[in-house]
Order: sequence, then structure tokens, then C-alpha cells
Amino acid sequence: MDLVKLTLAVALVGAAPAAAQAQAEQSAAFSSSYSAEAKADYAEAIAPIRAIYTGTYEQNLRLGWLYFLAKNYTAAAAHYQKAVEQRPYAIEPKLGLIKPLNALGQIDRMLTTYESILKIDPQNTQANYWTGVIFLNRKAYAPAARYFERVVNLYPFDYDSNLSLAWAYFNLGKKAEARALYTKALLIRPGDAAATAGLKRL
Repeated sequence: MDLVKLTLAVALVGAAPAAAQAQAEQSAAFSSSYSAEAKADYAEAIAPIRAIYTGTYEQNLRLGWLYFLAKNYTAAAAHYQKAVEQRPYAIEPKLGLIKPLNALGQIDRMLTTYESILKIDPQNTQANYWTGVIFLNRKAYAPAARYFERVVNLYPFDYDSNLSLAWAYFNLGKKAEARALYTKALLIRPGDAAATAGLKRL
């Protein structure tokens, strides 16, 4: 029994300096990466993270962002997806994943990702708004309106949400509601061309 305790104590003492060294190396790599990113040298920003890469959540999140900036959207999406799988209840990697998916034109995956955010955070403004936009672009006006309504309820004086909901209502035949929203959009942005055109359509 004493031999087991002694062996364990030696192992723990040996592990502490190794863990401290690994942490120091990671801190130095991230610091170097931030400095290179500030100079818009994305290859140089990626290199130190790749050099110490062990597949942690933080490394995947960082590489996802840097590959996105470097316009390597496939690599960016792959690293963000790893981060999503590592922290399934986190919002930040999902919002990060949206960026390269958008650049790659993968709208269905974007929609799935937004929906997964809304399962965790039903009131997430960004996810609600852009889910609405996807449905609006697909001319699915009823679901689009539901998502825009959530945003307008949270931010009643937001221009984009009022305008988008007005367009959805217009196409659903809710002309009185659309008129009220276009009018509000003009209050937010007097003389706005899109809102003025919407009122003329009515």
C-alpha cells in the first residue's frame, strides 16, 4: 500500500511541471498568434497554434477563426465543427461555424446550426433574425414571420427586424400590420428607400 502511495506521489510531482510547461507553451503560442493576427498575417497567426495543437476546444475555436480570416473556409468549418462537438451546449462555436458555412454557401447547414442555437437559447436575437432571413429568402413567409416577431418583441425599435417582418406580413396579406411596421421603420430611418417602397406597394 505504501509503495502505491509513493508511486502516485512521484507521478503527481512529475506531472505538475509538465502541465505547467504545456500551459506556458500554449499561452506563448496564443500570444504570438494574436500579435500576428493584428498584423493581418494569418499564416503566421495559424503557425504557433498548429505547432502546439492537441485538439483542445480553445485551439479548435482559434483555428476556426484564423482559417476563416485566411479564407480557407473548409478548414475553418472543420475546426469550428470540432469545437461544436466538444462543447455541444456552447453558443460561441456555433456562431463561429456560421461564418465559413455562409462563405461556402451551405445554407441548409446554417439553418440547422441556427436551429440548434435556438434549442439552447430560444431568445437568441442573432439566430432568430437570420433564421427568419433564410425562410424569407425561401419565400416561406409564415415561419419567417414567427422568427422576426421574436426579435421585434425583444427589440421593438430595430430597423432590420421591423422591415423584414413588414415584408413577411405583406406577403401573408397582413397589410395593416405591414403598414404599421413600415411606418415604424421610417421613424427609425426617416426617408428610408426600402420602407418607402414597401408603403407604396401597399
